[in-house]
Amino acid sequence: MFHQSLEERGSAAGNAKYHVGPNHISSTGLPGLAYCGFIEKSGQLYLANDVEDVTWSQGTDALPEDENLLYLAICVGGNFSGPGYKGTQEPTSDQIRSLKLFWVKAKELWGLKNNQVFGHYNFGKPACPGYAFMKLIEGINADRDWTAGSPYNFGTIDGRQKALQKLGFLTIPEEDIGHWDLTCKGALVAFQRKAGLKADGVWGKFTEAAIEAALTKV
Repeated sequence: MFHQSLEERGSAAGNAKYHVGPNHISSTGLPGLAYCGFIEKSGQLYLANDVEDVTWSQGTDALPEDENLLYLAICVGGNFSGPGYKGTQEPTSDQIRSLKLFWVKAKELWGLKNNQVFGHYNFGKPACPGYAFMKLIEGINADRDWTAGSPYNFGTIDGRQKALQKLGFLTIPEEDIGHWDLTCKGALVAFQRKAGLKADGVWGKFTEAAIEAALTKV
């Protein structure tokens, strides 16, 4: 999940200084910079915390204790315009390049897929990380490699049914495998409710990411 720092210095050190003092995240301050990574104006990407660490600025309240199970938070330094907010800067070309390179490497290291890149705007912060990065994120999502490498083949009906069966939400006779009906939709809605997602019965990128994460635990 990508964020912006909403300040003009755009430095990892400055952001860390803010986080260790009283701020909107904690009235007592934090142990350090509250993201896994930070991209400065120069394009330099700093690893602020180990990937396995739980940090404060990632995840969603709808899915408690999901830090680093669903999300890996990277902050881009700067004060960028977004919906409802007028910033004072634009991302540098080096920052945009670094974010793109990071995503390529993240897919290589952890087997992530293009539907698994998010902005903070997906979770209640409309201006974060700003218009430029929103456009980049949506462009990545449009390049569909959503089912690449998944043993469940989420691009097929039977793959989705098998995933819901594995998670204990669906029981159907063998002859109904490959046919998506109201029973399947009901099972998907039940999963979405338990995961704190919008319970609309639609297999979208948020639902798929949550299902894939849940499958790693069974």
